[in-house]
Amino acid sequence: MKRSFFVIALLSVLLGKAHAQSPAELDNLVQASFQNFPKLKEAERLIQSGEMRVDIAKTALLPFVNGNLSYTYLTPVAQAALPTPDGPKTLQFIPHNNYNFNVSAGYALYDFGKTDLSIRQARENVLTQRHSLELTKQNLAYQVAQLYYSIGFLQKSIQVQDDVIATSAKLIEQIAVRYQNGDALEFDIVTQKVRFETAKTRKIDFENQIEKQRIMLAYLTGIPREDLTIAEFSTPETTTMPAPVGSLMTQAEGQNKELLLAQDRIRSAETEIAIAQKAHLPTLLLNASAGVKNGYVPDISILRPNTAAGIAVTIPLYAGKRYDLQRKAAEISRQASDYNLEAVSANLRKDMESVLADRRSNEARLQSLQAQLTQADRALAIAENRLANGTITAVELESAQTGIEEARLGQVNLQYQIFMNGLELQRLAGVEFWK
Repeated sequence: MKRSFFVIALLSVLLGKAHAQSPAELDNLVQASFQNFPKLKEAERLIQSGEMRVDIAKTALLPFVNGNLSYTYLTPVAQAALPTPDGPKTLQFIPHNNYNFNVSAGYALYDFGKTDLSIRQARENVLTQRHSLELTKQNLAYQVAQLYYSIGFLQKSIQVQDDVIATSAKLIEQIAVRYQNGDALEFDIVTQKVRFETAKTRKIDFENQIEKQRIMLAYLTGIPREDLTIAEFSTPETTTMPAPVGSLMTQAEGQNKELLLAQDRIRSAETEIAIAQKAHLPTLLLNASAGVKNGYVPDISILRPNTAAGIAVTIPLYAGKRYDLQRKAAEISRQASDYNLEAVSANLRKDMESVLADRRSNEARLQSLQAQLTQADRALAIAENRLANGTITAVELESAQTGIEEARLGQVNLQYQIFMNGLELQRLAGVEFWK
C-alpha cells in the first residue's frame, strides 16, 4: 500500500526551447498511422496533382505546334466571263472544294506577367495542400499519442485497484479469524467483501476502457490490437511549466498548421487580386504556319505550298464589368482572409490560455492531494494497527481504506490531466514530437 505515483514525463517540457523525446513505441505507432490512414494518402495524391498543375501552368511559356487539316465547300463562288478569240470563257477565282493542310506554331512573346501569376497561384495551391496534409498528420499523431498515454494512465489506475483488491483480501482473512473468535461481526466480513467486489468491478471497467483504446489505436495504425505494446513510463523528479502564452504564440506562428493555412489563404487572395488587375492587359503572340492549299489562280484546283508568319496582339476591349467585378471580389476575399487569420490567432491564444489555466489549477490540486495522500496513508496504517489490536471496527477501517483509494485514484487522474495539458499545449504550438 506504500506504492508511490509520480507525474509522467511531460512532452511539453520547455516548449519554447525544445520538446521531450517521445517513447520509441509511440514513434512507431505514429509512423504506422501515417502509412495506414487513407486520408493522408488522399492528401498526398492531391499534392501530386497540384504539382502537375504547376507544370501545366508553365507550359504557357513554351511554344506550341498544331497540325491543321481543313476542307470547305463553297457555292456560289466568284467568277467572271472573259472574251477570248474562241469566244467568252468563264474564269473562276475560288474553287468549290477548298483544301488546306498545314502545320502551325506559336509562341507567347509577352503577356505582362499573367502567366507568371498563374504559375505562382498553382504553387501556392500546392503549399496549401502541403500544410493541409501536415495538419492532418499532426492531428492524427496527437490522437495516437492521447490513446497511447491514456492506456498508460489506465494501467496505473488498475495498479491502484490491484492494491485495493490485495488489501481487501488480506483484511477479509483477518476479520474472518476475529469473527471465529467472537471479536467481529458477520456484517464486518460482508462489508469488506462488498469493497473487494467493488474494486474488482472498477478494475474490469478500467480494463474495458483500455480495450476500447486499443481498438481505436489498432484502427488508426493498422496494427492488430493484440500486437500493440505500451511500455512503462519513466517518471521525472521535477516538471517544468511551459513557456508563457506570448512565447507559445511566437512559436506557433511558424509551426501551427491552422495559422499557416490561414496565411496561405491571404497569399492566395493577394494573387487573385494581381491576376484580376492584369486580366485586361494584352497578349503579344508570334505565329507561323507552313503547308499546302488550293485556290491559287490560274489553276485553283492544284495544291500549292503555303507559308505564313506574323505577330498578333490580343487586346481585351470590353467584357461588361467582368474585370472590375473580379478585382472587387478578390479584394473582398482578401479582407475575409485577414479576418480569418485574426480569428484563428485569437482562438489559438484563447485555447492556450485556457489550457495553461487548467494546468495551473491541476498542479495546485495535485500538490494539495499529495498532502492529503500522505495523511490518508498514515491514517490507514494507524487503522490497520488498531484493527489488529481490536480497538476499532471493520467499518471504521473501511472509511480509512476508502480515503486512501479515492486519494490515489484522484492523484492518477490529476497526473493524467496535467500530462494531457502539456500534450495539448504542444499541439497548439505546432510541435511535431514524432520527428
